[in-house]
Amino acid sequence: MSQRYGLSLVGFTDLQAIKNHQEQFPSLQWELSYKMSEQFLDEVEPIIAGRVISVHASCPAEAIFPNFGSRDPVVLQRSFDAMRRTFETARRFGAQIVVLHPGYVTDLEIPASNIQREALLTDVSFSPYVAVTEGSICRSDYPQSDVYRQHFEQAKESLIRLAAMAKEAGVRLAAENLNPRVAYLGQTPQEMVDLAQVSEDLYVCLDVGHLWIASQVYDFPYLEAIKQILATKKVITSHVHANPSDGVAAIFSDSHDNIDAHSFDYRVVLKLLQKGKANIILETVHDPEKNTTLLYEAVR
Repeated sequence: MSQRYGLSLVGFTDLQAIKNHQEQFPSLQWELSYKMSEQFLDEVEPIIAGRVISVHASCPAEAIFPNFGSRDPVVLQRSFDAMRRTFETARRFGAQIVVLHPGYVTDLEIPASNIQREALLTDVSFSPYVAVTEGSICRSDYPQSDVYRQHFEQAKESLIRLAAMAKEAGVRLAAENLNPRVAYLGQTPQEMVDLAQVSEDLYVCLDVGHLWIASQVYDFPYLEAIKQILATKKVITSHVHANPSDGVAAIFSDSHDNIDAHSFDYRVVLKLLQKGKANIILETVHDPEKNTTLLYEAVR
């Protein structure tokens, strides 16, 4: 499969804006967002038909995020059901890749609502693992804790089954690395390498913005971590956005800003992704024209 460039619809609510952007950048593809309702999917379908390369689960939007780290059979069943609906959306739009958060360090359901999820992350059960209260940023030893490892092993087991379901549905499942918050799985480069190896049918979505925040918490070399994950040869797509995170200043924000706004040198990162042959998806929430222009200039 040839490398393609796209833009997530996570920052769009206006159909005309989508149409205008598509006309301005006729070669650009799209990724469907986990925030899109069934109604919005119906409305946007005539505009983007034939130009969708990936879908971010859950799509259509669900009340919960799938939690494959849960050991609760009810939560797991709801998670598998949500993914079946996402696979149906991928088939409907002709997308070949489904991106998924790999799971969470809890048996509970994870609310899709930001407000409800923030409330969950402040639960007393997570407090021993919190290093920075704002954003519920975890301690650097969190991935080595017993509770974390138990839920990570559960997630691996569930993702093997889910990847097989994805293959049967005609799509490839890509687990996305997450930012370093309590309850989030898949934060470190080694975890993503481990996930890449659990099944020949499970792939990786490399989120370079999340990885930057993780590098500030876990103090690993950022560009070398990108290379380490790309070396698995399982990275089939990527999410590109920037954030102001700075471990020295204790700033840990997953703001999905313009790719040239903060932190890493986006040109170097894009060249690494381009060399790795992964699809490059902008997951910025503002200035789609500016970010798309920067992307094309960098990979030209």
